[in-house]
Amino acid sequence: MNRNYGLKLIKDKVTGKKIGHAGLVPQIVEEEHYIEVGYWIEENYWGKGYASEVALALIDHGLNELKLPKIIALIQNENIASEKVAIKNGLKKEKEILLNEKIVSIYTT
Repeated sequence: MNRNYGLKLIKDKVTGKKIGHAGLVPQIVEEEHYIEVGYWIEENYWGKGYASEVALALIDHGLNELKLPKIIALIQNENIASEKVAIKNGLKKEKEILLNEKIVSIYTT
């Protein structure tokens, strides 16, 4: 697998403590191949801007360094915090789909 893809460990810049995972993840959605910006932040670190910071860095890396034509975010409809992160980082809601028996919004660059 290309080292640019997959989830990587996120550490607090000051303490070095592990606080989550994030990365650019290959996905197949409705029989199309995409690269998704994905992240998971430990609950104790929610609301501190980590998700926004790491998502923005990954989107920038994907678009500008890897020259990806498009990056998506798959967000379950009840995940308001991730929707806010996507919007803050310039992603637009494209559509809703049924994925693994859940309604998911696709946000795109």
